[in-house]
Order: sequence, then C-alpha cells, then structure tokens
Amino acid sequence: MIEYSQEKVRVLLFAVQLKSERLDDTLDSLNEMESLARTLDFEIVDRDYQARERLDSRSYLGTGKLNSIKSFIKENSINLILFDRELSPNQGKYIETYLDCMVWDRTQLILEIFAGHARTSESRDQVELAQLKYMLPRLVGLWAHLDREKGGIGASRGTGEKQIAIDRRLIGKSIARLEKSLKKVARERETQSKQRETCFQLGVVGYTNAGKTSLINRLTGAELLAENKLFATLESATRVMPSRVKPDILISDTVGFIRNLPHNLVASFRSTLSVVKNADLLLHIVDASHPKIEQHIDTTEQVLKEIEANAIPGLLVLNKVDLVEDQMDLYILKKRYPDALFASIRDNDLVTALKEKIEDYFQSRFTRDSLLLPYNKAELLSKLYQLGTVEEVEYAEDGIHITHAMTSTNRKILTSLLEG
Repeated sequence: MIEYSQEKVRVLLFAVQLKSERLDDTLDSLNEMESLARTLDFEIVDRDYQARERLDSRSYLGTGKLNSIKSFIKENSINLILFDRELSPNQGKYIETYLDCMVWDRTQLILEIFAGHARTSESRDQVELAQLKYMLPRLVGLWAHLDREKGGIGASRGTGEKQIAIDRRLIGKSIARLEKSLKKVARERETQSKQRETCFQLGVVGYTNAGKTSLINRLTGAELLAENKLFATLESATRVMPSRVKPDILISDTVGFIRNLPHNLVASFRSTLSVVKNADLLLHIVDASHPKIEQHIDTTEQVLKEIEANAIPGLLVLNKVDLVEDQMDLYILKKRYPDALFASIRDNDLVTALKEKIEDYFQSRFTRDSLLLPYNKAELLSKLYQLGTVEEVEYAEDGIHITHAMTSTNRKILTSLLEG
C-alpha cells in the first residue's frame, strides 16, 4: 500500500471507448472510477477519453494522444494517471516511461482501496495475495535500468535480470505462504459452517455501497461498521436475526461487488465468499436510487456465477427507496421488478415486511410432524426448540406428545439423537 504525503495526489482519469462499446457505458465506468479515486482522497484534476477502433498492443493509445496527455501532465502538475481498463504489463510500462508519470489501471486502483480498508489479518492476507499475483507478471523491465547503467557481460545475465529473478522467487514464496494461511482459514470456515448446519443461513450480496451492512444492522439490531463509501466492508460478519422462526436465522455480510472486479481479488476472497456459497437463501441488495440498477444486478450475478453460487435461491431487494425522489421512478421499478422487495433503513414498515418475507421463506421449507418423546429422553425437548418450531406439547402417561415443524435436514439430526 502506498504512503501518501499531506498534499493530495493530483490525478487525470482516462478511458477508451472502443467501437463495439456504447459511449454511455464508457462514461458511466469513468464516473465510477472517479468515485473509486475519491475514496482514496485523490484530487481529480480532469478526465478524458478517446474513441478507438482497437487498443494498441504496445502503447494502448496512439502517439498523438500520448503527446497531448504528456503536455497536460506538465502543465497541471499531474502525479498519477488512472486508466479505466486493465493494462497489460507491457502497456503499463511503456506508457509510464513515455509520459514520465506514475500510471495505474483500474485493477491497481481497486487493489489499493482494498488494502486501505482491510482490517483483519485474513482480509489483509487476501488483499496482499491479490496484489502479489497482479505484480508478478509486471516485474519485467522494473530493473532494466541496472543493465543500462552497468551493462551485461557476454551471454550472462545482466544485473537487472538477476534482480527480477530474485524478486520472482521472493514473491513466489510470499504467494505460497499466503495461500497456505488462507487455506487454513478456509478449513476453519468449513468447520464453522458445519457447526451452523442446524441454522438457516442467509447470505447478503450486492454491488458495493448498496446499503447491505446498514440493512443487516436494522434486521438484527447489530452495530456492524456501515459507511457511505465504496468497499467499506471487506470482512464477512455473521449475526443472528431475531425471529419467530426456529432454528436461528444467521445473516452474513460480505464484500460488495463492482464491475470488472479483479479476478485475482475474487480468487483471494474465496474463503470470505464461502458464506455466500453455503447460504440457504441470498438477499441480493440493490440501490434503488442508482441510475444503473440493471448493470449492478448483472455484475452481482456474474460474480455469483464465478464463485459457483448462482444456483442458490435469492430475493431481490431494492434498497434506499427513500432516496428515489420521483414516485414515477418507483412505479417503473415495481413494474420492471414485480417480485422484488422494497426496503429502506428509515422505514420501519418496509424493514418489518422484509423480515417477515425472510421468515415466510424459511417456514415454507418446514414439514409438520408428530413425535412421542419418552420421558427417559426428555432432555431432548430443549433441542427440539432449537431445531424447529414446537407447536404443541402434551404430557401423557406414555411420554411427551409433541407436534413440531422443521426442515428435512434437522429432522435427520433429530432422528439421530433419538436413536443414539
């Protein structure tokens, strides 16, 4: 993670609109990158884009545009150029050398934000792993100046090439260490998941800054960190939702998604995202006040597919409806998403309706049954209250007559306890 001075980093944002892409999409992505940059408190001096048939494999842009940017950098004391697309290692190095200015692509910007927001050792390891995997192919040319200064002898390796080999080994060792550490965490999560098998598990997913954490706080009475900024939550947090339903409903928050989320980052966060894969139901939270709702929904669905969680049942929740100023817009949303639920942390009725919908979903998975519990196993009655809903209890001479409702999974657990 870069250490910033007291002076703000002066930034130029740049995007490319390919012939196959709509200008609106390019500008929307540029707007989003500006929000990302402001998350790091960068000073946005200007933003620009260029329409091109295709990207140049070496220079990304044409020479004429690079010269124009170079002049702008000098005139406006630019410290950093942010490109709204992932640059290849060669492209990034070429542009940085040509412009004599630090260059980041969208991936590097997101990684930097994640590094600043990681609070636990697990999330810090996850971000570091993604950073190292991003850095590894970009080592070529990093130490080339050593060869130019000292020269090589015959066919032997130059100083720069030797340094690259050393760095590759060091990074390789660090990657292996981090992967080993995260595998251990994944095993611990798997153990936790097994311990929670008797509970209902509700995973909360959605685009970054959709209000997921704030909504969880309202549903559970928890006080998880909720900030109005991109990627405020990186760590998975699980809380119990007070409910009329038994067993307990556990709600798990996790990292928000964003378009072009770096693949290495998704891979590194697989252990954290396992709470999504293990969920019985997903709450897909969307910011109803955002103009690009469809795009946010598509992005979340793509990430769910990437982590193989797209087959899990889900409820679409259009959140922040209090921020939708035009009632006609709300009417259109209801028509476009007839099965969606509306929510706002400022509306108690909407929060209650959402909670009841969640409870109804899990209750629909119950089957009713009767049980005669012998008095010599009366201690299992308390377990029944944990595994499902106990509707009637009658004490008779032959034992305790119980009418209950529970899931098939918990019924198997109960049967095992009775037979044990």
